[in-house]
This record gives sequence, structure tokens and C-alpha cells, in this order.
Amino acid sequence: MSKKGSKSSLPVGAIGTEELRRLVKVTGKLLSTIDFDRLLEIILESAKSLTQSGASSLLLLDEKVGKLRFAVATGAAKASLGSLYVPLGEESIAGYVALHGEPLVVNDVKKDGRWYSGVDEVTSFETRSILGVPLKLENRTVGVIEVLNKGGGAGFTREDIKLMELLAGQAVQVLHNAQEYMELRASKQAIEAAQELRYKIVGRAPKLLEAIDLAKRVASSNTTVIITGESGTGKELLARYIHLESPRRDGPFLVVNCAAIPTTLIESELFGYEKGAFTGATSRKEGKFEQAHKGTLFLDEIGDLGLETQVKMLRFLEDKEFERLGGKERLTVDVRVITATNQSLPHLIRDKKFREDLYYRIDVFPIDLPPLSERKGDIPPLVEHFVKLFNMEMTKCIEVIEVDALAKLEGYDWPGNVRELRNVIERAFVLSAGPTIRAEDIVTGKGPHEEERADIFAEDKPWLDAVQDFKSQYLYHTLKKTRGNHKRAAEILGIQPSYLSRLKKELGLEKEEF
Repeated sequence: MSKKGSKSSLPVGAIGTEELRRLVKVTGKLLSTIDFDRLLEIILESAKSLTQSGASSLLLLDEKVGKLRFAVATGAAKASLGSLYVPLGEESIAGYVALHGEPLVVNDVKKDGRWYSGVDEVTSFETRSILGVPLKLENRTVGVIEVLNKGGGAGFTREDIKLMELLAGQAVQVLHNAQEYMELRASKQAIEAAQELRYKIVGRAPKLLEAIDLAKRVASSNTTVIITGESGTGKELLARYIHLESPRRDGPFLVVNCAAIPTTLIESELFGYEKGAFTGATSRKEGKFEQAHKGTLFLDEIGDLGLETQVKMLRFLEDKEFERLGGKERLTVDVRVITATNQSLPHLIRDKKFREDLYYRIDVFPIDLPPLSERKGDIPPLVEHFVKLFNMEMTKCIEVIEVDALAKLEGYDWPGNVRELRNVIERAFVLSAGPTIRAEDIVTGKGPHEEERADIFAEDKPWLDAVQDFKSQYLYHTLKKTRGNHKRAAEILGIQPSYLSRLKKELGLEKEEF
């Protein structure tokens, strides 16, 4: 085209055998890598080679500014194009191609009003002729490939257009695939980093290091492990550590909280059931033992397992066999079992709530986790760890935790252990007004509702009011200790769970968090 809006008569030609061979070679190169930058280089070098041009460039549409930016270029002007933008529309040849989504040849740029001379002015490159073709993805133009200055002083031909269109069609798809791969890999790496941070065991206290050492030693075997310790000390983290250090690391790691599942449902949850086993069993369902095949099943709060289910558990641990609920077929699975409890199992045995034979079967390799009150020196690294974790998960970024705030954390007894510390730091993130956690952002111990019932003897009151206050405080204390577990709390109080629910409502505790 010699003038804006006019059409030039380009020599008509078909792609020859040599050009086809070169195109096939280009395809092989494009499929040889998934690296985005390397693909850009291959595309531009191929464009130059196929059209015998002096230089080439690839521009991508930046939708935020509504302009084309140079993603990569070849030739002497390569270094000068990194931050250069080209306008869309009639003001530039590349912009025209992107706007209309069709190829354009200009064999004498100085005679065409669409030539954007600003590029040559910045790069000191002399452009004589240009062939531009759009990069289209699902009928949407996402960029432009340009080749400049046809070799030998000749003009670009229809054959060049055809070659460039074929190249562009292949290029945009491999670039799209590479971009998706890079985003997927980045997302996977971010998830893995977050997972690693979330499940990391932090601390240097001797008792903690001893527990980790025992976990590492037992990991390579199939020995049944029981992890003991107060609630919130990190028993699930240690169980996961054993799994990841074991030959089963590529298999599933499943968690069942025995205290959170009603006694009537725990058996079907663990062992599965057959269709018709009970009302509502409309199809067969695999239990956690089947789902954990070739992996690890972690049974938390094993002390809350019902006596009937304990019998089946013992049978499985001894024979590695079980039956689904309502089934007759004996099934065998390869599962490593790790259990945990914050209760005294010998006391439960004495109270006829736990089978002695099952206790000896799961107490093969005990590991005890110390409470946070016995490892106060681990509070600073734990705080740093949780700050990193929440910086990754939240939009807010905390850079500093004040000395007074850290002193407040170190001076607290932590009845809820590491879990409570994590919750306190998470709350501090929400409360902090900027990049610093201050002492006033640290809220530990009694919350506002607990303060209200802190001392029932603080004032004189009628007998019935005092009794009501005592009920409220004692029920709150019990639910707090059991982390809101109705079944456990009801057992401690010696009442039915249904009555406990009514009491909560009567005493105004139904909206409390435990």
C-alpha cells in the first residue's frame, strides 16, 4: 500500500516446498519449550527467517492503557523498545492491524499516513517496509507480529502474508498455553508454599525437638503411633509430619475427629456402608479406611470413640480387615493409623469408657507434645511464623510487632496453647491499623463476655440469681474447655446433650463462641 486507504497489487504466490519445510521446522521449535521468553525469541527469529526480513517485533495489547507494548524485538533497536508503547487505530501500522484484526503490508512507510515514526525516533532504526499480522485468540486480537525491511530491497508479498498468518496462528496458541502453564505453576507454587508454612512445626524447645525426633524415627515404619498432649499443642501437625516423612507421603492423609461425629454416625464414617444398610443409605459409600488406602488415617480425640466402634477398630488394627455397615464382605486395606488424645486413656479405662485391649494396641509408640506454657521461648518464632502465614493469606501486610506486644504474649499462660496463639495473632491482624501490631492489638485471656461472669461473689444478690449466675459461668467454662463440643461437655456435666442445648439457650449462651 502506497497511500492510506489504497490497495497495492502484491505478487500472488503459493507457499513452496522449501517454505513449507521451514514452517514445519518452526512448529517443531515452538513445541520444544514451554518457557515464555524463549517462545517469544523463537517466534521472532522464525518470522525474520520465513520472510527474509531485517528485523521483527512482537507487540501485545495492554488493555489497562489501551495501547500496544513491545514484548520483544530483534535487530539493532531491540534494547530501546522495552518501555515503548504504540497507539491503537490509524496512528500506527501495528495499531491499525490490532484494531481491525487483519494483516497489513506497507512497502514504503514514508508514503503511508499510518506509519508511527516515533518508534524510529526512539530507536534510531530506519524502517522502510512493514508487514504486520494480528495475533488472535478465540477471535480476539491480543497482539501483533511485525516484520520490517524485506531483504534485497524487495516488497513483502502475499506469500509472506500467508506464512506470517500461519506462524501467528501457531504462535498465539503456544503462547497462550505457556502463559496458562506459568500461571498454573505459579499458583501451584504459591499453594505449596502456603501449605508448607501452614503445616510447619515451629520451635526449638527440648521437649518439642524430642517429640519431632521420635516422629522422624517412627515415620519409616508402619507402627501405630499415639500422640498425646493438651488441646491446641499441634497433634495433627505432628501426625502430618510423620506421614510426609514416611514412604506413604504420596498417598492420602485423612483426618477424623472422633469427638466431632455423633456416636451413631462414626462407624459408617470410618468403615462405610452398603446400599440399604439403614434408612437413607441409597447407595454404597466408602469409609475413611478405604479412602486412606496406601496412606495415613489420623484419628483425633480417640478417647471419644464409642465402645462398639472400639471393638471394630481393634479388629482392624489386628487383622487389617473390616466390613462395611450392612455388608458381609471382608475388606482389606493398607492404612497406617495414627491416633491422638488430650485425655487420660487409663482414667477412661478405669471408668469403663475405653477398652484396655484397644489401648495397648494403639499405645505402641507414644509421643507427648508439651504445652506452650512449658516452651515460652518458642513464642517469638511462633509469632514470626504466624505473621508470615497471615501476610500470605490476607491483603494486609504486617512488618513489625512492637516489643510491648511481644512481652504481653510472652507473659500469658496460653491455656489454649499454639492454637490460641494463632487465633490471637489473626485477631491482631484485623485490629491493627497499619503495618505494626501494637500491645493494644493483642487480646488474650478473658473476652468481654467472660469479664461479665468473672466473679459471682462480687456483689450481694438473691439466692436464685446467684444460682443462675453460677450455672451460666460453669456451663461457659465447661464448653470452653471442650471447645464447644456438646457431647464431651454433656458427659462432664452428667446431663443429656439435648438438655445442654436447652440450658445454653436459657442462660443466653447460644451465640457464644467457644
